[in-house]
Amino acid sequence: MNPKQRIQKLQSLLKQTNIDAYLVLTSDPHLSEYIPQHWQEREYLSGFSGSAGVLIVMQENAFLFTDGRYFLQAENELQGSDIKLQKIINNKDSYLNWILENLKPDSIIATNGEVLPSSLESALRLKLLTKNITLKTDMNLISKIWENRPPLPQNIIYEHNSKYCYKTSKKLTLIRKEMQKLNATHHLISSLDDIAWIMNLRGSDISYNPLFLSYLLLSQTEITLFINNEKLMPKIKSKLEKDNVKIKPYDEIFYTLDNLNGNMLLDPSKTTSKTINHLTKCKIIESKNPSSLLKARKTKLEIKHIKDAMISDGIALCEFFAWLITSLKKEKITELTIDEKLQYFRSQNELYITDSFSTIAGFNENGALPHYKATKQHNSTISRNGLLLIDSGGQYQNGTTDITRVIPIGKITKKQKIDYTLVLKANIALSMAVFPKDISLSMLDSIARMPLWKEHLDYMHGTGHGVGYFLNVHEGPQSISYYSYNQHAQAKEGMLTSIEPGIYKEGKYGIRLENLVLNKYSKDKNFLCFEVLSLCPFEPSCIVKSMLSDEEKKWLNDYHKLVYKKLSKHLSKNALKWLKTRCKAI
Repeated sequence: MNPKQRIQKLQSLLKQTNIDAYLVLTSDPHLSEYIPQHWQEREYLSGFSGSAGVLIVMQENAFLFTDGRYFLQAENELQGSDIKLQKIINNKDSYLNWILENLKPDSIIATNGEVLPSSLESALRLKLLTKNITLKTDMNLISKIWENRPPLPQNIIYEHNSKYCYKTSKKLTLIRKEMQKLNATHHLISSLDDIAWIMNLRGSDISYNPLFLSYLLLSQTEITLFINNEKLMPKIKSKLEKDNVKIKPYDEIFYTLDNLNGNMLLDPSKTTSKTINHLTKCKIIESKNPSSLLKARKTKLEIKHIKDAMISDGIALCEFFAWLITSLKKEKITELTIDEKLQYFRSQNELYITDSFSTIAGFNENGALPHYKATKQHNSTISRNGLLLIDSGGQYQNGTTDITRVIPIGKITKKQKIDYTLVLKANIALSMAVFPKDISLSMLDSIARMPLWKEHLDYMHGTGHGVGYFLNVHEGPQSISYYSYNQHAQAKEGMLTSIEPGIYKEGKYGIRLENLVLNKYSKDKNFLCFEVLSLCPFEPSCIVKSMLSDEEKKWLNDYHKLVYKKLSKHLSKNALKWLKTRCKAI
């Protein structure tokens, strides 16, 4: 079946069950950003493969809601499906408001509570109440039409080397202190990154994220890990048992919750509606998972290792770019080749595990798609004049990286150089910022955008996201984005965040320049500033020097001095030559 036929089949079910609309989220029972194929219900139905989007299927029509990162991609992938694209801009056209405006009073909307965040259910019910619209959360209709559905992944888990992390027992002590403050007897953790971090375990159930399907239940004296036994090698199982970790089957979580009494701490934004409905005997205490903020604030040990990972990544990038410049004159290079070669150069480091996300290599017009992915069916050859955008990253045992650079291919225009310089100015502006501790990082977004706003330019994605420690490349609670103000994204020492402004000219080219930065104290402990950790030079041939202030030139020269100092002694002759040319003072 194609997407059009799948939508029609679902619509037949809606008519049979008297449901007016069905809400299909991009979600799984753990509310992950990237999800296993088994739970890719929205992509299965619509054909849209972006990582963010909501599908609403009505008896006669269907609508896909997504944000500016995916407008062009969605337009392409929805062709022939009869699904209408609804563009979310500044959250003004959210699907929640759309539901209220388009469903009649006394309508029925259904969704699958197995993947519905409890916080979203509460917001939905509150809004729907105003029009007496009924919400049903026990309707898993997709399972009735999905033929040959992929099974749940059952990949083996492994330890995060103790050399690179501190003990689970220390983490549990900190979490239990927070539980005591909230008078919680139990704490349920559904989010996979929190579980992996607490347990110092990693897996491969989700592409690019070293996670494994599981639940974790804590009390002041016990810890229970719900996980399929097939994932546990004897050595891991023995260690867990030695550490007094009870191991129960993954599917047994709901039976356990049905019979649990006490005060249950959970994060409603990271726990599904179905999960909470099994806690009938518990008093619910809603709060952010203590582990979320703990792991967002990197320790001195973690920071040391992250800096080493950045050196490893910088070496790989220099070797890659040196190879690329040489090879373009000798052989056919495509966007797919770039992905393969980046993996190769990163994999030369013994601590490299996998990429941290699917490499975005976009030449000219493809670079204008913020989340572009080259495929065998659609990719460009790097063979004519233009700009090549490369956004990539690695998962290393000692850290997670994410970096974007843009390089010229052949001759580029004056306008392209001006746009590149504007994006560089935006990156530098935020990199140099000093700001009060505990301020919402979302409020810093305008600092990066100011050089672009002056030219009446903007980009339709956030300026920065939190980054995990050998975990998710997108990991909160911190973010830098006026599109999604987050009161929990307070600036704390030790947070690792991206800075990635951009300019996108549809059908022409895209420019995004990204570094990862660390929150550190400025002159005193009342203010913070950013320390840039990513190590790779910007492209001097793309910079209009007259557009930079003396302060910006100093920042750029100082950064390039740091890059050269950290990387030069590790490079091959060819890569060192490439680096030296780009690190000259301007």
